[in-house]
Amino acid sequence: MNKKLSGFSSLLLAGIIFGSFGVWIRFLSQELTIYQQIVFRNVIAMVFAIGIIIIGKRFFTDFAKVKKSHLFFYGLTVPLSVIFYNIAVLNIKIAVTTFAFYIGSILFSWLISVLFFKEKITTLKALSLVSVLFGLACFIWPLALSSISIGFVAGIISGVLDAAANGFRKDLAGKIDKYILVFITTLGGVIVSSLMMFYFKQNLNFISSLSIKTWVVGLTFGFFLVAVNYLLLVGFQNFDLSLGVIVLSSELIFSLLIGLLVFGEKPLPKEIVGGLFVMVAVILSSRPNHTLKV
Repeated sequence: MNKKLSGFSSLLLAGIIFGSFGVWIRFLSQELTIYQQIVFRNVIAMVFAIGIIIIGKRFFTDFAKVKKSHLFFYGLTVPLSVIFYNIAVLNIKIAVTTFAFYIGSILFSWLISVLFFKEKITTLKALSLVSVLFGLACFIWPLALSSISIGFVAGIISGVLDAAANGFRKDLAGKIDKYILVFITTLGGVIVSSLMMFYFKQNLNFISSLSIKTWVVGLTFGFFLVAVNYLLLVGFQNFDLSLGVIVLSSELIFSLLIGLLVFGEKPLPKEIVGGLFVMVAVILSSRPNHTLKV
């Protein structure tokens, strides 16, 4: 398998896993608040990551190859992106939140890819960008002016932070063991979310009262967090940043399918049309790049 195919496949699989997150979040919300959920699933993911590091003896890594500031901001941007996404969800519709998130993530990823990774903007990339943006617009059409609020801004900020995190993934992957980077992500999630719980005076001793069902869901969610963070590192190491985030938007397609299969939620016609445009964008992203620049 060549590097580009490996990167594309990893990001597409990550999109499938992201598409399932809504299921796990709904189940956990029956007993946990938003920040309790984030702490719970990140603690489990961190334990999984530590176990893999110890068993595989992966702790012998050369930190001299990377800037310590990049590691710090990598560990910070991921949980902050999740926090701002949750703020958006609490203030506006989920569809609008997703639209704002991907607008921020896709456009800022393109900016980072050109300025820092010197990626070329080709005709194929431009067509893929137009297709995914049109697809995203279908999901939230018509967009009322009342939707443009603090929640919308928070959604865009979440996307920008996500793009920055993916930029750090592309920079750090290959320089440091990937499971060390996964551990840093989960550790950042635990610290930031714990601080938010403390700030909002939420119960910190919630684990002892959880049901077996919640533990099973939490363990599954934690495992998927480790898997998806590893896949993101492999994906962005071997695939263009600008196209990679478009591949990740396949989450929208898979979330519709999973919602239909698990909860019986039938997608709206505009969501089907939007999903088709996103699918076209993902397919275009998988094609070899044209040399013609825009």
